[in-house]
Amino acid sequence: MQSNYSRLATQVKGVLIGSMIMGSLCASSSVIADNNISTPHAVSEGRVVNNQAATFVNEDRKNQIEKLKQSAKRLNNNQSVSKPLLIDRDARIAAYQQGTIALPELKLSEQKPALTKNATKLNQVTQLQVQQQQQTYVGYRDFSVYQAHSRLFDDIDQDGFYQTFSVTFDADVYGYTLNEPANVYAEMYLSRNGGPWEYYYTTDVFTIYGESEDDDFEVLTTLSQGYKTDYYDVLIDLYEYGYTDVVATLSADQSDGLYALALESSDRDVIYQEVIVEEVVIVEGGSLSWGVLLLLFAGLFSRQVMSLKNHK
Repeated sequence: MQSNYSRLATQVKGVLIGSMIMGSLCASSSVIADNNISTPHAVSEGRVVNNQAATFVNEDRKNQIEKLKQSAKRLNNNQSVSKPLLIDRDARIAAYQQGTIALPELKLSEQKPALTKNATKLNQVTQLQVQQQQQTYVGYRDFSVYQAHSRLFDDIDQDGFYQTFSVTFDADVYGYTLNEPANVYAEMYLSRNGGPWEYYYTTDVFTIYGESEDDDFEVLTTLSQGYKTDYYDVLIDLYEYGYTDVVATLSADQSDGLYALALESSDRDVIYQEVIVEEVVIVEGGSLSWGVLLLLFAGLFSRQVMSLKNHK
């Protein structure tokens, strides 16, 4: 009888130790999730979308998405990643006006010309040539972000929230001549569920031509870490290169294509896994007191569920 009591005590002790270890693992996972929330980071890449075949654009986009996902993985493994110095929109606008943020660099290589609505070809000019020719116009022309749309990619855990998305927009300049070129760049912001606008990307300088419909700009982004599972709005601030104020803005307030994107960072877009640990206590022979029987039933099955996906 004494041996039965000893065996039962040993097995119950094993159950309790197993439960404590798994509880500790769950707590550690929660701490890691909290650390990721404090360091939101995204990986983005932009390009001008000219009159290209849809098959070419889609294939190229797949390659870009794979590159972004690999970059996001490397960032997630890098514990030294920190926030950008300025993520608040008002603070960034003020910093541009004060000249404390460096401007994107002009590209000296030739950019493929866009086609106008009547298919009139434009002369090929470099961004440097555009800047030299239009220097006296900087700050005196009107601009607009005419339209924008978004697409969602990569929902690994199939919960309806995506880690990769694209924003494509058409910027126009209303100048003094037909198809007048202008060098511009854009700052991109996200707002979580109606919250403040937070910066995530600055495009390279690109050239637009009047009201051409064939100089759209696409930004592909993978949210690498720190973005909670939620709905996000997008805002685009357009700048004319060499001018410190925003020349045009488009956001979810004006465009449904930028409204309520179902997003989450890649550190949350993981497949749910369940680990079940069962402990069965078997007592052979003898008679036991009611207290021991209650202890037996209490420790008969101990089940711990540990999720590798953070609680949303």
